[in-house]
Amino acid sequence: MKTRLNPLHVSVLLLTTAVLVVACTPSERLEPVHPSLPEVTPSYRTAVDQIFDIQFPSELEAPHHDQRAELGRVLFHDRMLSQNGAVSCNSCHLQSHGFAEPKALSLGLRRELTERNASHLVNPGSQFAYFWDGRADDLTTQVTMPIENHVEMGFRSLDGLASRLAQLEYYSPLFTAAYGDPEPSLERIQDALSTFLRCMVSCHSPADEAFAEAMDEFWDPWGVTNGTLTLNGLSSLEKQGFELFHGEAQCANCHGGPHFNGWGMDFADIGLDASTEEPDPNTVNNFGLFGGWGPTAMKVPSLRNVALTGPYMHDGRFETLDEVLDHYSHGIQDVPSLDGRLRNWNSFGGDEIFIGPNLPALGNEAAAPIRLNFSPSERAALKAFLHSLTDFNFIQDERFSNPFNPPS
Repeated sequence: MKTRLNPLHVSVLLLTTAVLVVACTPSERLEPVHPSLPEVTPSYRTAVDQIFDIQFPSELEAPHHDQRAELGRVLFHDRMLSQNGAVSCNSCHLQSHGFAEPKALSLGLRRELTERNASHLVNPGSQFAYFWDGRADDLTTQVTMPIENHVEMGFRSLDGLASRLAQLEYYSPLFTAAYGDPEPSLERIQDALSTFLRCMVSCHSPADEAFAEAMDEFWDPWGVTNGTLTLNGLSSLEKQGFELFHGEAQCANCHGGPHFNGWGMDFADIGLDASTEEPDPNTVNNFGLFGGWGPTAMKVPSLRNVALTGPYMHDGRFETLDEVLDHYSHGIQDVPSLDGRLRNWNSFGGDEIFIGPNLPALGNEAAAPIRLNFSPSERAALKAFLHSLTDFNFIQDERFSNPFNPPS
């Protein structure tokens, strides 16, 4: 039996479909917008204390450094770096959120969801691995990988990107100022973007000012915990949080270093999901007790500006810092590939003991996951310290802001 379609229903369906298509296809998508830039290029070098271990290229290594950084700023915020002109790097890395996005997953050029949460950007020049899985170890090549990604920005040919930029009149003077020649190229695009990212230096939070005054020449949190150094400028609750972070709470075991990111090259399986799958000994926990670089291990992110960068974890599953603290307090799952720093070795009952990388760490009975069971006062102190890592100057710095006027 055939079903007759009511003409009115057909009309409504067609109209609804048209509305949805228009809603998903912004009219400004393929229209470039000229950036608004200062008449005099600002200096992109930020004064930093030596304890933060942030290096800039010398003038000899990078002539016209500021002009290259300014070009990188325009590239970073320009929607025309996506295949259909719909999204920019800035679409998923918002300055007001510490260059993260307040969503678990982001929307790419065709409004498809990305695979992972957008990592926040802070002091990328001090890191040695990029993306949650660490698949890039060089910032210069990393910067164009999202542009090539079919979900994120969709430019299958980076040579095609260079050709597009050559047709946009506002890039000619920018490339000339940066490189003495108006011609865009893949190498110049990568260099300008990576130069801009290396200038994204955040080290002037309230906590940073206290660190710089107390530690003088090198990073020494243990001098604070043992009482030989004093953190002036922080509240008593923030100081208590700092000491917990580097002491009983064991946060610094993974988030060590002046950028609270394991010195920019640490990975760990933190027991987010219960699993009975045995780890592959060739890819997981290759470094013995101190974590693994296999498929279940994710990069340890910096905690600078962390109060602004939720939701958290590689999949954005935790919306708040309280949920993160719940996980580390009592929610770590006992998975085979769990990082050894998150096990309670006082409960270990096996005959074998960890003695070095690439050697068996466990006997017949594995150590249980740690259960820190934070008290309300400990939780409040840790949160206070994490909030003290917010650098408001960084998130308001005009040098990193979007130079494009909103489309009309």
